[in-house]
Amino acid sequence: MAETNLNFAKIVANPNVYSWSQAYNAGKLFSVLSLEKFDQTGEEKDFLGVLGKEIFNTLEQEFFTLESKNLESIKSAIKTTAEKIPDGVNCSFVIGYIAGNILYIFILGNGKVDIKRNDKLGNLLSSKDSSKENIKASSGYLEEGDYIFLETDQFANIISAETLSSHLENKKPEEVSEEIAPILHEREEAAAAAIILEYKGEEKPSILTAPIEELEKQAENPFGIESSQEKSSSKFLDSAKTFALGLISKIKTPSIKGFSFSGGRKIILIAAVIIVAVFVFSIYKGLQKQQNDKYEATFQAFYPQAQKKYDEGQSLMDLNQSLAKDSFQQAQKILNDNKDKFPAKSSQEKQIQDLLSKVNSALGGSGTSNQSNQVTPEEVDSSVSPILATEIKYNSSSYFTQDDQNIYFIDSAGIESVSKQGGTKKKIIDSSELPKNVGGLSVYYGNFYVVDKDANQITKFIAATDGFGKTDYLKGTNNISNSISIAIDSDLWLLQKSGSLLQFTKGNNDNLNVSGLSTPLSSPTRVSTTLGENNVYILDNGNSRMVVLDKKGNFVNQYQAEILKQAKDFEVSEASKRAFVLSGGKVYQINLK
Repeated sequence: MAETNLNFAKIVANPNVYSWSQAYNAGKLFSVLSLEKFDQTGEEKDFLGVLGKEIFNTLEQEFFTLESKNLESIKSAIKTTAEKIPDGVNCSFVIGYIAGNILYIFILGNGKVDIKRNDKLGNLLSSKDSSKENIKASSGYLEEGDYIFLETDQFANIISAETLSSHLENKKPEEVSEEIAPILHEREEAAAAAIILEYKGEEKPSILTAPIEELEKQAENPFGIESSQEKSSSKFLDSAKTFALGLISKIKTPSIKGFSFSGGRKIILIAAVIIVAVFVFSIYKGLQKQQNDKYEATFQAFYPQAQKKYDEGQSLMDLNQSLAKDSFQQAQKILNDNKDKFPAKSSQEKQIQDLLSKVNSALGGSGTSNQSNQVTPEEVDSSVSPILATEIKYNSSSYFTQDDQNIYFIDSAGIESVSKQGGTKKKIIDSSELPKNVGGLSVYYGNFYVVDKDANQITKFIAATDGFGKTDYLKGTNNISNSISIAIDSDLWLLQKSGSLLQFTKGNNDNLNVSGLSTPLSSPTRVSTTLGENNVYILDNGNSRMVVLDKKGNFVNQYQAEILKQAKDFEVSEASKRAFVLSGGKVYQINLK
């Protein structure tokens, strides 16, 4: 893959129960992460994979909200991200960020960063510190043709830098990845991951001829507008020379009785004048560079985000115009909020105006409303959906949910279970254990989650050998008193009567932002998703539709039909591209796109 002046490729091993790894990039931020946990007693299935996703999401959120990206600010963002890693989990977290021709690198836990420049191979940073408190960091200049290797500890132990280097002869990173991956998979080391970066920029002072730590101070303000600066500096130098020569020509050798300046002393005087002129020029040049550095640092803090949002919008135009519009609007806001921070006719101002023109043009053709998808549901036998068939049979009960073996619901006795094989009914949890004002029920890997609207809490019933233990799931203060439905896919999704949708990860509110809906939810009744599904589905009765969102809260699609206005519940199967809806005591099928 290519990102402007970068080529890169990822190498990732296959995960197993105890080890997981992944390579990640967003713009010019790159990272490899491996997680290992050998005692997973009590942990949910795919614990490491879910944790890894949370870590990358946190890193992206912390990184792209930094006002200024430098060694210390990025290190602080990584430190905040590291707080997501629980005790008992071993990690190898290696991060690289490229700004202009400056490389910033960081290692949390064990890991390694190597560089190949011309025919030389060197190590930039390595760590054998498993502590989550210590983050090693460094920075330095890159040169055209440099190859950078970000490696988890296990990858470095299997594939040496020399091996990677030898495979690079006249090859691109993608080709190297294809050659190395089989070697990695043969070893079945699930914690191994790496990213190979090829930098294609202008040459800078060698990172191998001086320790990278010595370049760190130079990298604090690495950016400059060289073309305009060089022209201005040249003009000033010419003026300084003219001034100095004019001043020298007017210097007359003073005559003092009994003393006169010799030729040598006159030369010294002339040299002093030149030194003063050069000194003034140096001050001017330094101040100019400092100002340009400040402009460029500000520019780099927001412009890549705007470019990314514009690119996202372009890629979504043919798939979902509403999502595309949302991305364009975000890019437009970023640019408008920052465009007045730069001098007129500066290179930064020109780039902003050029991109803003593209964004405004794209918004003119991105559409203004959600795509309408009117459907004609087909009535089917209730047996096609065991959970809806059970809901018809036990129509006085509420909050139906299911797993592979059973269907569960709440009635006056408590939480009941009905076997999918044979229909045997039994009580799982007594009503005395349940909240008085329930707002939803869901099951996830044998544990039950019940919404307690009075306490603004979700009670988690944890399966044990002699019944169920109870604990509070939500952390912090949350208002969920208007909850009407709950779904779990490792994260917990909570639908409110008002139409708002809440997302919680490990009990913490993710402050989900639903976007792209031109018509707000009205009197919704059910939310549905599972770990294996890509989207979240909402039964929006007030608008006679079923709304589809991705798991970042972005609008994907909607299906409208009159029977949805009175629908009581629904079940979605992404694999078969069908949804089954219970409305008026009958089950209907809707075909999904």
